[in-house]
Amino acid sequence: MTILRCYIIDDEAPNRALIEKYIHRLPSLTLVGSQDNAVDALLELPQVQPDLIFLDVEMPEMTGFEFLRVLPSPRPTVIMVTAYPQYAVDGFEHDVIDYLVKPVSFERFFRAVNKILAKQASTPGSPDVPALPSLAAPSETPTGVSDKDSFFLVKEDKKLVRVELDQIVFIESLKDYLKIYLPGRTILTHMTLTRLEEMLPPDQFVRVNRSYIIRTGSIKEIDGNTILTTNGMKVPIGVTYREEVMKKIRGNIM
Repeated sequence: MTILRCYIIDDEAPNRALIEKYIHRLPSLTLVGSQDNAVDALLELPQVQPDLIFLDVEMPEMTGFEFLRVLPSPRPTVIMVTAYPQYAVDGFEHDVIDYLVKPVSFERFFRAVNKILAKQASTPGSPDVPALPSLAAPSETPTGVSDKDSFFLVKEDKKLVRVELDQIVFIESLKDYLKIYLPGRTILTHMTLTRLEEMLPPDQFVRVNRSYIIRTGSIKEIDGNTILTTNGMKVPIGVTYREEVMKKIRGNIM
């Protein structure tokens, strides 16, 4: 079994200690180093060669985003850890795979790491990194986690707009932009479909072709290879996506 080598960059000692504690709880992770500033981290990274970095945003000398801009390629996978959820959109534009809002719960940490392991396991030729098992104890899930994950923020023009997951009908890719369809309105934001797909809960959303993702709860009718949504629009199902679409909705077929 391949172990993911982890590195923490955070100027606050309690936050470093918490992430370190979580890393030690998971057998697929090992800690290879940590720093309280991004400048020293840049100097140390070539020696420790981490696979995964947990990166704070607001730090003296060099912020997390400044660090990402100078981090040489090929770079490790990055998860942002921040007290400011409004940085999430900027993080994804820097190819950050996920973001954790402080104070970080173990349940949310677990899901972020499991996303990486599952993605690696599905990549042809990737190392043997098994996905983590489900959390056994309900007590590990703190109050408010589901509330935090029920929405995300995207940039529209010069403002951040809150998007409720259960209000999304479907999402359309327009090259480097996305059009998010909600009841009665749409939101246009600068982001790729693949990046947004990584943010969405896979039990609620499914990619139906190269350009569209649909919330399964907004499917009103399927006629052949065409989906009729609850807002009356038609979305085609790609041939290579049909099996996955049917798998996602199978539990709702009577």
